[in-house]
Amino acid sequence: TTSTTTSTTTDVVSSPDTTTTTASTTTTTTTTTTTPCVFSSKVDIAFIVDVSGSVGPDNFELVRQALLTAVNAIDIGKDTIRVALMRFHSSVMIDFTFDAFYDRMFVANAIMALVYDDSQNYGTATGAALYTASTTLLDRNTGWRGNDTIVYVITDGVAQDDVAAGAPFLKNTGAKVVAVGITDLINVDELLLIASTPEDVILVSVFEDLSDAILNDVDARSNCASKTTTTTATTTTTTT
Repeated sequence: TTSTTTSTTTDVVSSPDTTTTTASTTTTTTTTTTTPCVFSSKVDIAFIVDVSGSVGPDNFELVRQALLTAVNAIDIGKDTIRVALMRFHSSVMIDFTFDAFYDRMFVANAIMALVYDDSQNYGTATGAALYTASTTLLDRNTGWRGNDTIVYVITDGVAQDDVAAGAPFLKNTGAKVVAVGITDLINVDELLLIASTPEDVILVSVFEDLSDAILNDVDARSNCASKTTTTTATTTTTTT
């Protein structure tokens, strides 16, 4: 929208010999531009979580807390935000799909029930997880609506399979893929292969910071408000 305000000021200066009239016109134009959110409220959010041997039970608890914090901040429901969760190490495990729970409490309870398996030092099959997510998790038969979708891939290390083979399948679903790398052991090039764009890569230095990083991003993407930018220009014209 654009609004214009004009005001005119007239000054009369007299001397014994002459009279001078000066008119000043000031025009102020204000332009307001509104940019809509990228996602609507009906967004599907999937978490793909690395639970390989390098994570460990203590750090897994911090990952669990990050997931719970994110879930508690969004409006989960059948007609609002749906959530799905998948874990991976050497194998891929789908914990719950988009149509499993339409209530925040049930989603939180499912996350609380997750068990970290430290019976052996599992590897990291990231590429397989990405492919499985594209074919099994993001499927209309599992409650995925096929519209606005955010997929968070959370990992702390280097893949032991071919990320370049799995990543395109997930991107081709149309989902916004956000790659979250934790600690300085992460392979940034792999994150760039996973993420939809370089801006969708999140680097977290320690597991203790994961909760804030995920919360801030989830909130910005799923609960965003329209951004309004206002520009004001003033022009003054003087006539004598």
